[in-house]
Amino acid sequence: MNNLKVLRAKKDVSQQKLSQVLGVSQNTISSWETSSTRPSAKNMLKMADYFDISLEELYAIFLSKNTKKLDKRY
Repeated sequence: MNNLKVLRAKKDVSQQKLSQVLGVSQNTISSWETSSTRPSAKNMLKMADYFDISLEELYAIFLSKNTKKLDKRY
């Protein structure tokens, strides 16, 4: 499991559904998945609870995706 899209697929949750659960827009979910922006600590906690994973696991998902993006630039 390496990103939010995979987490959503495993739970069969659309961007729209997750956005409703978290109280954010669907565009916000999309921007998290493309690493354009990162979720707030509050939303990270909500997602960890929703997906039943630790905050550390969720943080690693976002960190690994951003690290790959950095690697491509250097």
